[in-house]
Amino acid sequence: GRVSYVKPHGALYHRAGWDPVQAGAVIAAIRAYDAGLPLLAQPGSVAAVEASAAGLRVVAEAYADRAYHEDGTLVSRDQPGAVLTDPDAVARRAVGLVTGGTLPAAGGGQVRVLARSVCLHGDTPGAVSLARSVRCALEEAGAELAPFA
Repeated sequence: GRVSYVKPHGALYHRAGWDPVQAGAVIAAIRAYDAGLPLLAQPGSVAAVEASAAGLRVVAEAYADRAYHEDGTLVSRDQPGAVLTDPDAVARRAVGLVTGGTLPAAGGGQVRVLARSVCLHGDTPGAVSLARSVRCALEEAGAELAPFA
């Protein structure tokens, strides 16, 4: 196998999104291993901004199966409705994201999220059904599905 991109997982991903020290550690690790590897990050996050400034390729990503606040941050998993499991709803969100660059905000309205990669969590209940629904809906919407790395 071959590593083709870097995406910190879980708490490190979120911490690097707002903490310059953690973002710097991730960036240093990428540069030490292979500076040609892209970093997956939330658009506008500290990790994304600092990685780009360091000359790394950043691929902006968004979550189809997570709720967002109007400011573009994720709703905490300990809040009701933070993790979305309805295949049709998640598929509609993915289409809106890909075709219009927006997602519904938890409090109503829309949040602008410009992303090149759509993430679905493998630990979300019914993840395989979610992925099938998202892929089908994106294909029906005419979206080009292609790897970024």
